[in-house]
Amino acid sequence: MGSGLKNRKKKVDMGWYAPTDEEHTAFLWCIKNHILIAPWAVSSNWDNDRWYLEIEIKDKVFRSPDTYGKENLWETMYKFYKYYYDKQKKS
Repeated sequence: MGSGLKNRKKKVDMGWYAPTDEEHTAFLWCIKNHILIAPWAVSSNWDNDRWYLEIEIKDKVFRSPDTYGKENLWETMYKFYKYYYDKQKKS
C-alpha cells in the first residue's frame, strides 16, 4: 500500500492578505447577516491564476465582472465585505 503522495495535486497559490481590524469586523458582520463572498476559479485547471469573486446575499448569487490575481484577490474580497458593512451602517 502506497502513501498516496504520487496522486497529490499541485498547490494553487492564491496569495495572502492580512485584513485590518475594521475589515475583519465587516467580514464577521457580513457572515452573521448571510452575505458570503468567496473566490471562484476562472478555469478548472490547476494552473489557474485568476479568480472571480462570487457574492451570495441570502439566496441570490452575483459574480464580479472583473477577475483578480493573487496580488489583489483577498484585499478586494475584504473591500466588498466592507462595502456591504458600510452600506448597512448608513441605512
